[in-house]
Amino acid sequence: MPIYEWRCQPCELTFEGLATAAEAAKARPCPECGRRAKRIMSAARFAVKGEARAAGAQAPQANDVTKLQPPPWARMCWMDDRSAARFAAYKLGRGAEYDDTMAAREERRKNEGLPPEQPAPSAHSHTHGHAKPRREPRVKRLGE
Repeated sequence: MPIYEWRCQPCELTFEGLATAAEAAKARPCPECGRRAKRIMSAARFAVKGEARAAGAQAPQANDVTKLQPPPWARMCWMDDRSAARFAAYKLGRGAEYDDTMAAREERRKNEGLPPEQPAPSAHSHTHGHAKPRREPRVKRLGE
């Protein structure tokens, strides 16, 4: 049987359990408070052939939650590094920790009189069609 994860929103507990595919879709009681917990998407790790390490999101026990990164195939082209780190933190069940850490950093910068930290621009190399030069429409006038 596969291992699934559930998250209890009221007590912010994420827990695992063995379940069949049919049982996994159902809410489970939280082991802390007994309320219904919803199943969440578990973090997955993938290895690309020839790579020595997994290419998935970093492990949940990583020290700095603000440095987590999703695997390249899961990163949207519009994401800057901060957005990608937040996305990875939420996927690993550490979203509240990420938000608290970033709020504490901003508060510290504010108390020190420093400006708010600006995210780095997204560095993707492709276009979405809007970067192409627009051609003037061909218009045929009467009498030409």
